[in-house]
Order: sequence, then structure tokens, then C-alpha cells
Amino acid sequence: MTTVSYKIKYRKNEGLMFSVNELLTLYFYGINIQSFDGVEFDNQIVRYYILQAQKEIENYLQVKLDKKLITETLSYYSKDYYNKFPYFKTKYPVNEVFTLMGLLGTAEQIVYPKDWLKSKVDSEGDYTKAFSLVPTGTGAGVSGNQDVILTGIMRDIGIRAYKNVPDYWDVQYLSGYDFNNTPNDIVGVIGKLASIGVFAMAGDLIVGAGIANYSLSIDGLSQSIGTTSSATNSGYGARITQYSKEVKETLNRIKFKYRGINIASM
Repeated sequence: MTTVSYKIKYRKNEGLMFSVNELLTLYFYGINIQSFDGVEFDNQIVRYYILQAQKEIENYLQVKLDKKLITETLSYYSKDYYNKFPYFKTKYPVNEVFTLMGLLGTAEQIVYPKDWLKSKVDSEGDYTKAFSLVPTGTGAGVSGNQDVILTGIMRDIGIRAYKNVPDYWDVQYLSGYDFNNTPNDIVGVIGKLASIGVFAMAGDLIVGAGIANYSLSIDGLSQSIGTTSSATNSGYGARITQYSKEVKETLNRIKFKYRGINIASM
């Protein structure tokens, strides 16, 4: 019996919002991306633009597209503890909090039970960029007695004389969507943003960068192609302009929803 073995190169868990084929199907329908000499567009270039678009949107909206464990340091502000339980603002949305400990330098001063750390989901099902510390009477070494709870909250009494202690809190939390549950408005922005770079390069491949007309003459046969390629336009200039406008409009509409409003007092 004859056995045939095949060696296939494949990629797994690339960390892409779209596969190359998905991006081309959704945003390049009816467009055959080839250079004027028939060379196919390299898929690795498309992957690069997808990853670049994902990173730009993550940084701009301050979200994580895939779930990730975040370690963050937060400052201690004494006013946050006057007649209330503390509320911590974070850089990224908080799915779940795992640890919160107070450190003076490298010396561990206090560690709160995980059951006391609460994240919040808004009315649209999105996690907020904050979590709270609320005693529940549960957790290791906690009996639920009021004195014990107050002792847990007030163990930082030694630093109450200071209005601010920089980088006092060390917090670990889970943040991010998985790619299948990323909101559609973010998915659409990433797809269009990645496509703009691909269209710009593909436009140059039609006749070459910066060439407005291309002529071919062989043995009396003449072929001439006119394009919109110039210092400000490319072969797909109309599509680039359209996607750029849509990306800008969408980001202006959703940036406060995901990034929030940063307020600082002087």
C-alpha cells in the first residue's frame, strides 16, 4: 500500500481580528489585487496591516481586543477613604480583579481578599475602567465581624497622614474581549483601517508609484492606461478616501464610550 505524506505550512492563533481571506472578502470584493505584471499581493503584507490597525485601535481606545492579564500600579489618595469605600480607576476595562495589595516600596503592607474586589458592567454589557473595594465578610481570615472588616480597611492607617502615595497599590486584573465577542463598531474600524494601507500599496502596484499613465508598445501594438495615481491619489484613491472618512466618523462617535473622559485636577 502506497502512503503519500504532505508537509503543509499553516498558522494557528495568529492574534488577528481577520484572516487575510476574510479581510479581502469583506473589504476588497470585486478587486483583484495584482501588480501590472500579474504578481499576486503577498499575504504577509495584509497580515502586517491588520496587526498594525489592531494595535493602533487598542492604543487609541485604550482597550484590549484579546483577553490579557494586566498588572498595573495605582497611587494612594487619602481623600478616597473619607466616609466611603475606595473606588479605583484603571487604564483598561476590568473584567475581573484577581489581586490588590498595598506596597510601601517593596514591602507588602496589605492584601485584600479577592471576594472584596468588584468590577462593574454597564447597561450595554461593557466592563468599565474601574473596580471597587467592598467588604463582604468572606475570604481567608475574615469572619464577618464588623471590627475585623474595619481592621481590614483601616490597616493603611499609617499612611493616612499623606495625601498621596505614588504607586502604592499593585493590582492584577483581566481585561479584553476575545476576537469573537469584540463589538462590531471596533471590528469595522479595524477592517477599514487595515484596508487603507493595503489599498494604498495595491494602487501603486497597478502601474507603479507616482505614475499617472502607463503605455506599452510592442511591434505596433500599443496599450495605454490612465490612472488617478499622483502625489495625492492612487489607483484606489476613491476607496481610500471613503474608508478614511468612515474611520474618522466612527472613532469620533465611539471614542468617549470606550476610552472615557479623562479629568485631572491641578
